[in-house]
Amino acid sequence: MRIVGPAGSGRSTAIREIITELEKTGAEVYSLFGARLLQQTPLAGIASLGLDMRGRHTGPLGMADVLAEQLSQRGSRIIVVDDIDLLDNESLAVLDIAQRRSQRPLIMSMDDSPIYPRTSVLVPERWPEAQVRLPSLRYDQVNQLIAETLSAPADVDVTAHILMKSAGNPRLVVRIAQSGVLNKLLTLCEGEWRMTGHTLWNEDLRGTAEALLQGLEPDELLALDALSMLGTRSVASLHSIVATTMLDRLEGRGLVAVSENIDGELCVASNPPLLVDYFRDNHVLYSRRVLVKRIENVAEALAPAPGNGRFMTPSVAAAVGQLREESGAGGTLAARHFQEQLRVREEAHYEQWEADPSMANSAAFLKFYWGGPIDPERIEHVFAHTVMVNGKAEDSLFFTMTRALWAITRGDDVAAAQGMLSELAALSPQQEAEAEGFGLFLAASYDRMPANLGEILDSYGNAYPQSGVLTVVRAILEVYRFDGLAALKALESTDDFGLASGIEPFVRGLALLVAGRLDEALVFSLNRRIEARRGLDRFGFVANSYVAALALTQSGFGQHADLMMSSVFALGRPGFLASALHDAMLRLVGLRALMDEEKEPASVGAQARTHVADIGPLPGTGKGVFDLFAQRYDDPQSFDASAITLIDAQLDRGFLTEAAYTSVFIMCLLPSREVLERAEHVFRNSKVTSHNQFLAIAEAVVDDDHGLLKVLLDKYRPDADLHAVRLLLKGASKRRLLERVRTAAAAMQQAERLFDGRFPMAGEHLSLNIGHELSPTLSVRETEVAILAGSQTNIEISARLAISLRTVENHISRALKKTGMTTRQALYRYVQGSIRE
Repeated sequence: MRIVGPAGSGRSTAIREIITELEKTGAEVYSLFGARLLQQTPLAGIASLGLDMRGRHTGPLGMADVLAEQLSQRGSRIIVVDDIDLLDNESLAVLDIAQRRSQRPLIMSMDDSPIYPRTSVLVPERWPEAQVRLPSLRYDQVNQLIAETLSAPADVDVTAHILMKSAGNPRLVVRIAQSGVLNKLLTLCEGEWRMTGHTLWNEDLRGTAEALLQGLEPDELLALDALSMLGTRSVASLHSIVATTMLDRLEGRGLVAVSENIDGELCVASNPPLLVDYFRDNHVLYSRRVLVKRIENVAEALAPAPGNGRFMTPSVAAAVGQLREESGAGGTLAARHFQEQLRVREEAHYEQWEADPSMANSAAFLKFYWGGPIDPERIEHVFAHTVMVNGKAEDSLFFTMTRALWAITRGDDVAAAQGMLSELAALSPQQEAEAEGFGLFLAASYDRMPANLGEILDSYGNAYPQSGVLTVVRAILEVYRFDGLAALKALESTDDFGLASGIEPFVRGLALLVAGRLDEALVFSLNRRIEARRGLDRFGFVANSYVAALALTQSGFGQHADLMMSSVFALGRPGFLASALHDAMLRLVGLRALMDEEKEPASVGAQARTHVADIGPLPGTGKGVFDLFAQRYDDPQSFDASAITLIDAQLDRGFLTEAAYTSVFIMCLLPSREVLERAEHVFRNSKVTSHNQFLAIAEAVVDDDHGLLKVLLDKYRPDADLHAVRLLLKGASKRRLLERVRTAAAAMQQAERLFDGRFPMAGEHLSLNIGHELSPTLSVRETEVAILAGSQTNIEISARLAISLRTVENHISRALKKTGMTTRQALYRYVQGSIRE
């Protein structure tokens, strides 16, 4: 086995864990550890084994003879080498000879840089060989590691900053977090860590950065310094500064990240980004005058140009497959490049406004704050000092719309925001309908849907039938009340959306999703997401990611959704409307974590803002559903009561889409008659027929009508609810176990197995974990194995019960499936609790 990863990836930790687990099984482990400073010392590595060489030749061949004799003795004997690429050549030769003679297993860890001649004696010729590559941490994993390191969770900006600077390297995550606390760059506020400034770089990280640079030649250091000063650049633009061969050498060391941008160009940047802070630190001691002169000579050639390549719509498979590329250093590089370009554009527009504080320049600047992080002082300054006269009507409307949103963001009520729009309508009668329409959108989004919504929208449409703002407002409100077809019809009534052109793709994607056109919504949102990244449209990037996340989760591709949302979280918290969608995605990831048996104390969902309403117009924008599932309940009836209260509140506010998603989600995890009635009410009153199969199956499930359920499942034709039906059956068996109705639980489990056999799917099986549950019917042997699995290995269980290892594995697998548990320890506690009862 070969464990591969860069420095700090955790490969040495993995090796130590492997050694510990092997020794528990009674195996004899011969462990060696490479060291960079001893690479030139002959036999330094093998000497750590302490071989008895009395009367033997002490050269490599003699030591190989002794080691081979020991390895050939009876019993389980395994060679484990950490950092095999740092062993001296003589020790490598001894290992090679001894392992070839004894044929004992060899487990080794090594850097992920290309194979060097000094290791080729061992690495290429081993077969069969399993390779385990340790990937970079994702956003949620970084968040969890920070919480474990600092004993408290971090907020969104801290996690995003540390992820960006570390490129997901576990060691760097820990070092940055710990040094941030030590240097008071992180402060504990209201139970979570927050940044006190704009950076976490400090003197204590200089040694960490220098360790990454150990062994580099002077020209390699100079090249990295250049990259740190330039930022993310295309390979073509760097030829006059850094040679391609130099980039290859640095990439081999893992110090350069290479990624393909949206236009197909290869872009490079120093990696991890922590090195940028190191080289830009004033305390770096060598002179930079020559380097700066070289960069000045080609600075103009390096100016970023917007991409104009022809966009090609990918298929669903290709679109989903691309999401995997967003993890790791390449994804971090893309996020960094996105941030850098946004910052450049924002500064350029702000400087233009400072030179001429006109309404046009103000509107151009404020467009960035609909998606980008807001600088409160800067936005207040723009609002206070913009020249309000002689501006275009559309610029004045956008300025007022943004100001109204800012008022709500800083804590004012909806009435105050609507007052600003009413003032504009009074001063500019030709904008009265659009101003009032946007005010209606704010009232519906942050308060409740008006009872006479149809009449209001019709009056606006009759007055301004071609207004893009009013069209999009009508469409989003139709989405709120779960009428995707009406929303799509409204969008088709206008060709030019004007000011609302940035939000129109988001509304269209939601309308497709609500209308039941799942695949179309997924492809559309993923495509618009790519276009938003190309156009540096952060609001579009976040908003379309939200739609794609809902579609992926509904399709059963939760892990792909997590990968995609991690790239959004890596950018930090956005502004205005996008912030509510950002929170919704945090809660979506958090809900998936809460479905696990072992609740994560550092759930990403906890990073979402808590000073928001329980009820929101779209799934996840209110915190009620997340809070519902974050609680522990004594029995299903208590859970049902809380769930019904929440859904009724959503219906009362007129947020039918959120009520529909909430009721279906709850039905999938813990179905009940009361929740089903709410779901049927929403679907049937909205005349949505795309979920009829799901509702019919749910009716049979809650009635325990197993005969009808079998008929419906046999007749089922795959649709957008395929994954939901699978979860519904699993949730039904879970509920019957909680209610101690074993016969019904067994029947539901049988139906679930038959359905899985007919429609095999790689999607995840989430299940609700509330209170203490009764263990389902396990055989005597399965119960015995489950109890032993809490403290013994499979080999130990096999020896103790005198059964084969394969039989032990089968018993544990069946017990996990029957109980719905995900770990051996959870299975042990589950069965132990059942025995006590």
